[in-house]
Amino acid sequence: MKSRYFRKILPWPRFIKKQKKTRRGTMILISVFVFFIFSTLGLSMLYLTQVYLKLSAYKKNSLILDYASENGIKQGFDKLTDLLSLVSSPSVLSPEKTFELREDARNKGIKIIEEFFGSEFPLTLSESWKRLAWESSTSFYLEKIIEKDEYFQTSYRVVISSEGKIENFRQTKKTTLEAALGILTGHIPLPSIPMLIDKKLSSEEKENFLENNKIEILPSEKNRIPSQVSFSGEELLPTEANSQINKALKTKIFYPQNLSTPQLREALGLEVIDEPAPDGVYLIKDDLGLGGIYVQGDLNEMVLAIEEDFQVISFLADAGLWVLKFSPTKGKTVFASQTETLTYELLPLGIIIVNGEIRSLGGGIVNLSGGVVMVREEEIPCILRGVNLTIISSDKITLSSHLIHQGVNWQEGVPYVKDSNSQLNIFATGKDFLEDSDREGQIVIDEDSPEEIKIQASLTASKNGFSIEGERKTVHILGSLHFKDYASNNNNLKIKFDERSLGEGNLFQDAPKTAKPVLYISFFKTLEWKENE
Repeated sequence: MKSRYFRKILPWPRFIKKQKKTRRGTMILISVFVFFIFSTLGLSMLYLTQVYLKLSAYKKNSLILDYASENGIKQGFDKLTDLLSLVSSPSVLSPEKTFELREDARNKGIKIIEEFFGSEFPLTLSESWKRLAWESSTSFYLEKIIEKDEYFQTSYRVVISSEGKIENFRQTKKTTLEAALGILTGHIPLPSIPMLIDKKLSSEEKENFLENNKIEILPSEKNRIPSQVSFSGEELLPTEANSQINKALKTKIFYPQNLSTPQLREALGLEVIDEPAPDGVYLIKDDLGLGGIYVQGDLNEMVLAIEEDFQVISFLADAGLWVLKFSPTKGKTVFASQTETLTYELLPLGIIIVNGEIRSLGGGIVNLSGGVVMVREEEIPCILRGVNLTIISSDKITLSSHLIHQGVNWQEGVPYVKDSNSQLNIFATGKDFLEDSDREGQIVIDEDSPEEIKIQASLTASKNGFSIEGERKTVHILGSLHFKDYASNNNNLKIKFDERSLGEGNLFQDAPKTAKPVLYISFFKTLEWKENE
């Protein structure tokens, strides 16, 4: 059988050509599709580039607007601080003007601001540079008024608003800076003034006073107004302590210096006869409670100390020794003299009136035998936390050792008062409380005191001023200092203003006040920066 032969069948030529054409068309479609994709991507990138350029331009203009608006804030703030630095503070007011300003403040007015700056508000400023322009407006709003018998404190919210613009650009930028301004008006507490020299000086003397007398005023941490020396030749320092004497003696006589001998003896609990009160230390008391301490005659030594939760004060005079102890937490007072020890479930007023000289005042300790001993070199807290003391002498007061409060931490000469809420006022009037005769009225740093002595107090010497005796001394004062004359004797003085006075506490309830009504800027501090579109 013949094997079958299978002939190979070749493809049809027309079919081959058609097949080749089909493949070639596919490549064209793919190429067109790829071209379309890349074209779309290219156009998208061009569009995105345009968007990006617009966004970049907008971002650039927005940043420039920020600068313009910020310039307006800076311009308004600088103008306000310049006005603050140019105005004399404290400035003396008449009683009529003081009454007018108090009434306006009660009605939420800002006459005090306009009186102080000598201009009307709101204050508007504008400026331009090349394509940029800005405009600022400064306004004041009364937020709070705290009224006392002899003065009042007003707190204002300061709003500095600014608007920045760019030429041919529709958008604007608004920014706001808020601050707080505090003003004291009337017979204000002297501890609120860091340093006051109540004496007429020439411009050159004022300019060189700190440098010539080796005085350094440490900068403020909260207040935008730097702590500085206030000069006044208006006799602002008081020479009397009428309100404190009235309060301490629990009397109702308007002029305590006119107090008769029988009236004084009655207030001291002595037999009412026409003879001078014996020298000594008296704790004032009546049916309503305890008053302050009254000392007739000179004191050789007064020592402040802390014994557990008791504030201890010892009085050493030629006539004997007296010791006062009181505890605010226990509500208990112990008063010991040479003849008796009295205990009360009451607290005394923190006012000590000395009609005489205090030859040595300082801090100390209570030893194991119960005696109170002054410690000169060691830095020991001697003012109990929460105690408010005002020591007033008609004559000279000599500070012999450290006066440090509980809760105050001194680091490299810089005090930190975060945990302290006590106050000490020391006031030398220079006038006898009974006879109305002149006395020295001076505060002196003892020549035998430590070379680095630390005093936390408000010191006011109304007559013969403040003096540092001895050599190579550095006196650190945390508080304030007020005097007519100053004798450094080539010693150094460093003052750190007690910024607790910026608050609203009762630290100054028994402090001496200015003899005339004044207007005084107590603080200026920034609060908040706001960005507005």
